[in-house]
Amino acid sequence: MLLKEKKHKSINQINFMAILFAGLFAFISACIIIVNEYLDFEKEMAVLEKSYIQSQKKSAELQINHLEKIVSYRYEKSSSLPQGEIYQKLIEDIRYLTSDIDENNYIFVTTKGGKKLFVSSEVDENQSVKDIVVTKEYIPLGLILGSGVRTRGIEDVMAQKKEDYQSKIINFVLKIYMLTLFLYIISTVEYRYVSDIMGREIRFIAESFKDVSRSYRTIDMEKIKFKEFREIATQANFMIDKIKEKNSALLELNTKLETLVEQKTQELKTSVDFTQELLERQDRFVKNAIHEINTPLSIILMNIDLYNLKYEKNKYLIKIEAAVKVLDNIYEDLAFVVKKNRVVYVPEMINFSNFLAERVEYFQDVAEGNKLVIETEIESDIFIFFNETELQRICDNNLSNAIKYSYEQKPLHVRLKMDMTNIIFEVENCGEPINFPDKLFDRYYREDEARGGFGLGLNIVKEICDEKKVKIMIESGEERTLFRYVFETKGWMNDENFIA
Repeated sequence: MLLKEKKHKSINQINFMAILFAGLFAFISACIIIVNEYLDFEKEMAVLEKSYIQSQKKSAELQINHLEKIVSYRYEKSSSLPQGEIYQKLIEDIRYLTSDIDENNYIFVTTKGGKKLFVSSEVDENQSVKDIVVTKEYIPLGLILGSGVRTRGIEDVMAQKKEDYQSKIINFVLKIYMLTLFLYIISTVEYRYVSDIMGREIRFIAESFKDVSRSYRTIDMEKIKFKEFREIATQANFMIDKIKEKNSALLELNTKLETLVEQKTQELKTSVDFTQELLERQDRFVKNAIHEINTPLSIILMNIDLYNLKYEKNKYLIKIEAAVKVLDNIYEDLAFVVKKNRVVYVPEMINFSNFLAERVEYFQDVAEGNKLVIETEIESDIFIFFNETELQRICDNNLSNAIKYSYEQKPLHVRLKMDMTNIIFEVENCGEPINFPDKLFDRYYREDEARGGFGLGLNIVKEICDEKKVKIMIESGEERTLFRYVFETKGWMNDENFIA
């Protein structure tokens, strides 16, 4: 939850969450081990109780067998005597037998009529259901022989076992938690060590990029140890060298131009014709500068494509490619602003469905670099009579803005459909609601200054839509922001040029 609430995550935050998760995992693992140990103890106690009862039952059976032998022996020896005397001698024999019987055991002899002849110890008439009693009938003398075992002794045994288990489990818990704590500390130290090394290299690369704007100094490769970071630094150094070359050329051109302007200003400050010429020169310089920007951007994109063909894509290079494509979109906006009053944008028949799918594909790397997924709902074979350059500015600026202002891990929806008379193009994302929708299409206005850009994109879109009578609708709330563009078809479908 802590990381979800943060738009920008630092390595320290990720480290904290990883350590917290490791500690929680270790604690839960220890608890599971202890619970399993307790369940094993319960099974052991059940087995012990069952074994104890079986042994006591066997003891009762042995006693009654012994008793039966004594009764049989006495009957054989005294069969000629009256029954009363036999009973008396039998009682004496049995009394001798019971002299070494355990206090939990007892025997008894009764007649079939229920008369008690002998009881080894007091027997409760309401014997506990837990007592084990075994009886046999001795027919020659008409006797019922019985042997019983009181099972209440198992409670003492179980209590002793539980006491022993408590001591055992306390020692076991201490050992488990000490081992868990030891492993947790070792893993935390190792993880923090690796994270610190990565953090230092990332901070070094970030500081090196900050220095680029001042000194154009390349990144020192000797200070970078990780292979992935070295690949990023290599590509960045290549880009810095190219920008440095182009900047030197621009500085030289600018220096010459400034010198020329100063000379002409001093010589012809009162000349209106010269002022007009100077403005034209400056305008050409701006156009040339914009054109020169395209060269390093093209070189960077070309080298990224070559790298991707040779090696597998990696997340760092994807971010660089995404940033370059954002710059390329800004370049196209600047070029459109410079050319719009000098170039006639002629409309033509365009397969809007295929065109939009190509623009979505172009921005896939930008979305992936921002941890987004673009989901499309594009109806096939929708044609529109429109200028391709102007249509590209509408599509690209909406896609770029939707990616820029979307939350991470949220889907971005692009839709194209057609009703009876209109073509409807929609871009929807999940992000912060728009604070000032009335200023959104103003030139140089940016909803979030921290996200960069010149504030030209939506202004260009608004000018094109006003000129071509394209309706713009915006819906923005806490859950989503939707830009909808409605292209009317009835106008150009009845146009004579279109029919021809």
